[in-house]
Amino acid sequence: MADRPTSAAKSVEGLHHEESPLDRALALREQFARAQNDNQKQKETEAEKPPAGSQMVKEDRPVLRPTPSGPMRQAPDRYAAATKVGKEHDNADAKIEAARKAQEAFKARQGKSHDQERDRDH
Repeated sequence: MADRPTSAAKSVEGLHHEESPLDRALALREQFARAQNDNQKQKETEAEKPPAGSQMVKEDRPVLRPTPSGPMRQAPDRYAAATKVGKEHDNADAKIEAARKAQEAFKARQGKSHDQERDRDH
């Protein structure tokens, strides 16, 4: 049974063709070329479209003004950084305190359960 062919077409000369790495490379090259052409066409159509958005929004958008450099800029930057770090420390302190309270509550529950078991044994 092992020597029986799975398909009659495979045994006929010229009807069956195994895909070679060269065939696969050619197919991939054609696929790449098509994708590249599609991508270029898409870029061209996007370039032809007028820019999206309302003209009023573009005109009324806030303009970045030049900011001072050097010592005049350092003070506000330091203040902003210190404020940010302070908030982070406050948040961390609050989390540490909450964790400490949870740990104490857990220990208290553990202690009570052990005491109850001792009371039952006696």
